Amino acid sequence: MITARTIWKIIHQHMPRKRWVSWEELCNLVELHGNLEGDDWRPPTSRSMMPRWKVLVRDVMANRLKRGRIRTEKRSDHSNAPKE
Repeated sequence: MITARTIWKIIHQHMPRKRWVSWEELCNLVELHGNLEGDDWRPPTSRSMMPRWKVLVRDVMANRLKRGRIRTEKRSDHSNAPKE
């Protein structure tokens, strides 16, 4: 099974520099380089639809963001935009 440490190593080594990377791109990198096994594809809980490895990608990125090791692009909030 893939570990959080391995996921970070893959992202760190293969993520393009000096441009924003989407969630889909991050997942593609991990899927391509992660040697994912059967258990990696199973959801971690019965209530989850997401495979275990994608949950780990999310957790790794959230942890690095919280520690200030990565930056994220601020999402614009269109809920306050004027209605036409």
